[in-house]
Amino acid sequence: MLTIQAYLQDTFGYSDFQIGQIRYTVVSILSEASKLILMGFFFAYTQHFLQYVVAITVLLILRTCTGGLHFQHYISCLAVSFGIIYLGICQLPRIPFERPLYFIFLLVCVIINYLFSPVVSSYRPIPSGIRIQKSKRQSFCIITAYSLIMFVVPTNLYTVTGFWIILLQSFQLFVAKLIKKEDPK
Repeated sequence: MLTIQAYLQDTFGYSDFQIGQIRYTVVSILSEASKLILMGFFFAYTQHFLQYVVAITVLLILRTCTGGLHFQHYISCLAVSFGIIYLGICQLPRIPFERPLYFIFLLVCVIINYLFSPVVSSYRPIPSGIRIQKSKRQSFCIITAYSLIMFVVPTNLYTVTGFWIILLQSFQLFVAKLIKKEDPK
């Protein structure tokens, strides 16, 4: 019986390293997709699905350029991801803020993201100086664009959810950078 690995090596001449990269990519995509689906079911069941869509959209856009905490096990990653999303959707939006405070906190988030991004997984190569600068500019632009959205759009449950997700992502980026400094592996 021909395995997928043997087929790829025989047909396309892929090395063991390239096969490993393909396997890592497929496992990562399936892992992330399953987490999104599981959390989606929960938030649909609890009548927070539209907030979940906003939260995930904001988180994915920001996290793809900044990185953050990374875990070696599926369950720990799912638990922390769920905790962040749950806080950003169900708990923290209950805290009332005066409108100017949102912008002050978003400015703090811009600074944190600029200083500490990107924090990549230990399974990925260390980014080049050009990639680091690009990441910093992207996070600056994303949070600034969100600030403009919050300035133009009246404060509502969805804009506040996105705000809290940015704040939580910035906090976990700060924590991830501290952990990475202590354990450079």
